[in-house]
Amino acid sequence: MCLPRVTAATVVDHVTKDSKKTEDGFFAGPFQSLCKTHHDSTKQREEKRGRIIGCDDDGVPLDPNHHWNR
Repeated sequence: MCLPRVTAATVVDHVTKDSKKTEDGFFAGPFQSLCKTHHDSTKQREEKRGRIIGCDDDGVPLDPNHHWNR
Protein backbone atom coordinates (compact mmCIF):
# COMPACT_ATOMS: atom_id res chain seq x y z
CA MET A 1 0.00 0.00 0.00
CA CYS A 2 2.72 2.47 0.92
CA LEU A 3 5.31 1.10 -1.52
CA PRO A 4 5.20 3.88 -4.15
CA ARG A 5 6.17 6.50 -1.57
CA VAL A 6 8.39 6.71 1.45
CA THR A 7 6.16 6.91 4.51
CA ALA A 8 6.94 6.08 8.09
CA ALA A 9 5.12 2.97 9.27
CA THR A 10 3.32 3.85 12.48
CA VAL A 11 0.86 0.96 12.88
CA VAL A 12 1.40 -2.78 13.22
CA ASP A 13 -1.39 -4.44 11.24
CA HIS A 14 -2.63 -8.04 11.28
CA VAL A 15 -2.17 -9.38 7.74
CA THR A 16 -5.23 -11.61 8.05
CA LYS A 17 -8.30 -10.77 10.07
CA ASP A 18 -8.45 -14.41 11.25
CA SER A 19 -5.30 -13.83 13.30
CA LYS A 20 -7.33 -11.51 15.57
CA LYS A 21 -9.87 -14.19 16.53
CA THR A 22 -7.88 -15.78 19.36
CA GLU A 23 -5.50 -14.32 21.92
CA ASP A 24 -2.68 -16.56 20.69
CA GLY A 25 -3.26 -15.48 17.10
CA PHE A 26 -3.55 -11.84 18.09
CA PHE A 27 -0.03 -11.80 19.52
CA ALA A 28 1.51 -14.29 17.05
CA GLY A 29 0.74 -12.50 13.79
CA PRO A 30 1.44 -12.45 10.92
CA PHE A 31 1.95 -8.69 10.98
CA GLN A 32 2.80 -5.94 8.50
CA SER A 33 3.78 -2.32 9.04
CA LEU A 34 1.47 0.35 7.63
CA CYS A 35 1.13 4.09 7.88
CA LYS A 36 -1.89 5.18 9.93
CA THR A 37 -3.67 6.57 6.85
CA HIS A 38 -3.66 3.25 4.98
CA HIS A 39 -4.43 1.20 8.08
CA ASP A 40 -7.46 3.33 8.99
CA SER A 41 -8.85 3.65 5.46
CA THR A 42 -7.72 1.27 2.71
CA LYS A 43 -7.02 -1.77 4.91
CA GLN A 44 -10.29 -1.39 6.83
CA ARG A 45 -12.31 -1.13 3.59
CA GLU A 46 -10.62 -4.26 2.21
CA GLU A 47 -11.40 -6.23 5.38
CA LYS A 48 -15.04 -5.13 5.42
CA ARG A 49 -15.60 -5.75 1.70
CA GLY A 50 -13.67 -9.00 1.65
CA ARG A 51 -11.71 -8.14 -1.48
CA ILE A 52 -8.59 -6.27 -2.58
CA ILE A 53 -9.12 -2.68 -3.70
CA GLY A 54 -7.46 -1.27 -6.82
CA CYS A 55 -6.36 -2.22 -10.31
CA ASP A 56 -3.14 -2.66 -12.27
CA ASP A 57 -1.80 -0.37 -15.04
CA ASP A 58 -4.10 -2.05 -17.59
CA GLY A 59 -7.19 -1.45 -15.46
CA VAL A 60 -7.56 -5.09 -14.43
CA PRO A 61 -8.71 -5.48 -10.79
CA LEU A 62 -6.01 -6.66 -8.36
CA ASP A 63 -8.37 -9.04 -6.56
CA PRO A 64 -8.00 -12.51 -8.11
CA ASN A 65 -11.61 -13.28 -7.11
CA HIS A 66 -13.06 -10.29 -8.98
CA HIS A 67 -15.48 -11.43 -11.70
CA TRP A 68 -13.31 -9.82 -14.41
CA ASN A 69 -10.45 -12.17 -13.46
CA ARG A 70 -12.50 -15.36 -13.81
